[in-house]
Amino acid sequence: MKTINEEVAEYGSKGAGKAIGYFGKSLRLSRAYGIHTINVFQRGQEVSKTIIDNCEFACIIMQKTPKSAKYLDELTGIPVKEIIELRKFDYILQQGRDYTKGKIRW
Repeated sequence: MKTINEEVAEYGSKGAGKAIGYFGKSLRLSRAYGIHTINVFQRGQEVSKTIIDNCEFACIIMQKTPKSAKYLDELTGIPVKEIIELRKFDYILQQGRDYTKGKIRW
């Protein structure tokens, strides 16, 4: 089972702290029950670190500011230089500590 949570900065935490309530429980415990969460957000600084720290896969797209790129570097280990170089439709897909670059094609 998959759950898609969009614009997660709007609920589930108070800033970048621990995710709270049922949303926080689903992030921390759902995999044990075969439930995977897909979390979509625009600014990493506005969402719970639980989302980024606990994810198996992370997909990073173009960031508007160097500050946003640096924040994602600190949480994912992907070098800020790699993140800043992303342009429209470019992405970095991370699994564990490994990552690859790609481009969305229509």
